Amino acid sequence: MTRKIFILLVLILGVSLYSFAQQAEDPNGGLLKLDAKPKHQSEIGIHAGHFMVIGDVLPKPSWGVGLHFRRALDYAWSIRIDATYGQAIGLEPRNSGSIATSQAAANYVLRDLGYGSGNAWYHNYKMNYYGLTVAGVWSLNSFNFKNQIKKTNWYILAGPGVNFFETFYDAKGGDDRAYDFNDVANGLEPGTSRADRREVRKNVKDILDGDYETRAEVAKGRRSGDTEEDESEMQINVHATVGTGLAYKINDRFNIALEHTVTMVFGNEGDLLDGYRWRTTQDLTQFKDLINYTSLRFNINLGKKSDDRSEPLWWVSPLSLLGEDIASNKKRLDAIDLDDEDGDGVFDLVDQEPDTEEGCPVDTRGITLDSDGDGVPDCKDKEPYSLPNASVDADGVAPPVELPTILSEGDVNKLIDAKMGSMQPSTIVNKVDWYLPMIHFNLNQYKIKTSEFGKLHNIAEVMRRNPDLRIVAAGHTDKLSGDCYNDVLSYNRAQAAIDYLVNKYNIDRSRFVLNWGGENANIVPTNGGNMINRRVEFKAYTNEQDMGRPDCGVKNAGSGGTNYSGNKEGGY
Repeated sequence: MTRKIFILLVLILGVSLYSFAQQAEDPNGGLLKLDAKPKHQSEIGIHAGHFMVIGDVLPKPSWGVGLHFRRALDYAWSIRIDATYGQAIGLEPRNSGSIATSQAAANYVLRDLGYGSGNAWYHNYKMNYYGLTVAGVWSLNSFNFKNQIKKTNWYILAGPGVNFFETFYDAKGGDDRAYDFNDVANGLEPGTSRADRREVRKNVKDILDGDYETRAEVAKGRRSGDTEEDESEMQINVHATVGTGLAYKINDRFNIALEHTVTMVFGNEGDLLDGYRWRTTQDLTQFKDLINYTSLRFNINLGKKSDDRSEPLWWVSPLSLLGEDIASNKKRLDAIDLDDEDGDGVFDLVDQEPDTEEGCPVDTRGITLDSDGDGVPDCKDKEPYSLPNASVDADGVAPPVELPTILSEGDVNKLIDAKMGSMQPSTIVNKVDWYLPMIHFNLNQYKIKTSEFGKLHNIAEVMRRNPDLRIVAAGHTDKLSGDCYNDVLSYNRAQAAIDYLVNKYNIDRSRFVLNWGGENANIVPTNGGNMINRRVEFKAYTNEQDMGRPDCGVKNAGSGGTNYSGNKEGGY
């Protein structure tokens, strides 16, 4: 369950850091709609301080060192990678008992050395710790509205990491035998004074030789079948670190910080940093061991500071950017000459006519207006809208324009008559040269298509407006089928066109002359089927005669008013 909770916390932290990184990379993500995050420096640092484990054994002063790299995501958030080495030492002045049910007897390493069975044990250990942590750092005073230039930075941090550690006991003397602590075993009975407690501890220290030679208990060592070789293998653990710190800026390049962090190791190794986890042979201690590290940090900003690159953003107030822009613009405005000596409303800085006469209107360049361009300014021009290029006097007034004499009605009529008399009579087109449309038919049909009705309507209109006009309708076919069949089919097409005009528009049949030409007058020179060749042409009458139905043995050709089927060459 603890591991699942840790994984969930890591995921939440990762999503939060990614979200802040995205906001930091978006120049238009804020209300100001500008890129308020300048280029900035990163930070590296070294640290050293007091390193100890709070667990089952009273800690002794120990030390830790490390280094880190830190990069801002925005003004409040940054990410830091921290590598730490620490050495923790502990000595407990109370013995663990000498009977078989004691804490020492529960520890398989001590039990194998004979402790807890007739020989009391005083807890002691030395732990070497190697850790790597990736933490999100939140600056609590980034948005300082009172002081834009900050000298201090108060922050909190949290993040996951990985580690491995080795813990050793000072359990054997120079003769490679277990110590005999029985002489001091009764040194801390209930009610023992603090002075007596210190004395017992001193006595224990006098017995110990300071050589931590015995690998302490590890969690996997309790599993069945594990050997001493298994116990020496390196165990990679995960941990979570939280902390807080206060940094002070010495100059734009260097700062120092005082920081305290607490680290909890997850998994079965979490209660074995000090090598102990037994309260009795049947009972484990209640809490995991916690690493506490109080360090002094010496930090340097990486990269050259310039006009386009600032210090790390946790030292910069975003309001300072606005302040710099406002100050810069104000400085430029103060340098601009806003005088207007001629009082025309245009600053002398852009006035192209700085000595304009008082009361004369000007354009945006400060030049006196002259609307008609006659050289007399509007303020003196008595006629400010003279005709273009007109010659004017000193007051801008042009001489009167002489208007042309107005013509009388008789003069206008004379001009029209003279113009009409000079016109040549137009040539009247002979009706024989009139253009009349032609209509076309589907293959092997003489039925008139609806698309051709408009053309026949035009022909009917021409004949209505010219009552003495006669029309020749000549039918034609393409070269499919035989000559006799095509002659009959061309006749049927001409007859169908004439019948349509007679019946639809009540034009007398005597005004039409029927001709047919079969396949002998193709427009498109092809031996195959072609709609252009399947046609009826119309032209003005010029002494043509009606041609009767071809008498060549074919009874009918094509389909029109009646359906046709059978051998068309045979007349059926």
